[in-house]
Amino acid sequence: MLNVTGHMFLRKFSMCELGIKASTLGDTIHRTLAMFLKVVSLLSLALFSLAASHTPPASEDVNTGQISDRLSARSALEAREEFTSLHFDNARWIGTSEPVSVLGPRPFRKRVPSSSTKCPVCATIILSSDDIYTLNVNGKEIGTGEGWRNVVTYTVALESESDNVFAVQVNNTIGSGKPMGASPFIATILVNYKDGSTDMIYTDTTWKTLSSVPPAGWTSPSFDDLQWETPVVKLAGTQTAWGGLWVYPPAIDMDPAQAIWTDERVNNVAPVGRRAFRTTITSPYGKTAVCGKMVIDADNNYTLYVNGDYQGHGGDWHTMQAYSFPILDPDVNVIAVDGENGVVSPGSTQPNPASVVAGMVVAYNDGSFATYYTSKDWKAVHSVPNGFEDPGYDDGSWMAASEYGTFGTSSWKSMTTIPQA
Repeated sequence: MLNVTGHMFLRKFSMCELGIKASTLGDTIHRTLAMFLKVVSLLSLALFSLAASHTPPASEDVNTGQISDRLSARSALEAREEFTSLHFDNARWIGTSEPVSVLGPRPFRKRVPSSSTKCPVCATIILSSDDIYTLNVNGKEIGTGEGWRNVVTYTVALESESDNVFAVQVNNTIGSGKPMGASPFIATILVNYKDGSTDMIYTDTTWKTLSSVPPAGWTSPSFDDLQWETPVVKLAGTQTAWGGLWVYPPAIDMDPAQAIWTDERVNNVAPVGRRAFRTTITSPYGKTAVCGKMVIDADNNYTLYVNGDYQGHGGDWHTMQAYSFPILDPDVNVIAVDGENGVVSPGSTQPNPASVVAGMVVAYNDGSFATYYTSKDWKAVHSVPNGFEDPGYDDGSWMAASEYGTFGTSSWKSMTTIPQA
């Protein structure tokens, strides 16, 4: 039986989560009362759920299993959000005020102030630079890349109760004297908030830069950049100085994902009907999951659940679908898929190809992120049991999913569209 840690009761509620960021004492008292009422409501819900539940097996911890399972599913209701693809159309190529490019690194910073009413939880970032960049968020190095054509996407957790600082070092390594100026780069950042709203941040003149090498400690949120320069806009985001345009990356690189199904698939065909699949993503020791996104497809149909909550349905295997999860369970996240192998023609029961393929990116509180793919580590069963999507459902008797080849080397890839980042 899956044992989900009861973090809702054991962890400290943040001021941002409970809305206690107030500018006056009176507002603080009012919000503190709201916090108290919310905690009482959660406790009442948990006690009611416990009283209404069946008698658990001796091996099940009621408090940390059933109660937090229900609260995790409840919190997942807040986490559904339409996936947004990013582009550079509204961003600008920015650089320093130096008239021509010089060899060496240049720093760029963007501070997003904290808010008394909105709690940022996650950011999705795409960027391109000339030549090499290093991306830092809140003082943590997130990734590096090279070449303006190589647009890369990152998903990263944010600070909910303090300023968030995006810091990019761009290093010109090839050639000097170019008219674009020193180290131009371009970025679009999607910020997700706890209440489900979003904001877009673009490279423009609201960023800060220096016409010199980066000083020590410049990526830290506490670093004072008030005396830094305003960057110069070099080009619109719909243009480049080198001819041609980039290709936006997929929301998730799906090449490593295994096409999975039950063991019934023989000679590339499987019986018509529905089959259930599950996987559990447990946060690594010392980390908590914050947010994520997922790309999924099935031949022929699927219904997706995350932590017991319905997320969406797909019925066209030629087009993958993407989902955004701005709030995940910190400790354990359960993905469940109801996959259906449809009929070849109306009234037919002829076996035909069947597969589920998926990838999920999870961003952790330490600035790292990891991608999880469909594989034999998933569980599968020859039916769709009642309540199989519930985080506390016991899938211990299920078989390991069978792998039928990676998506990147299959003919499926050439016939399928993957959503862009």
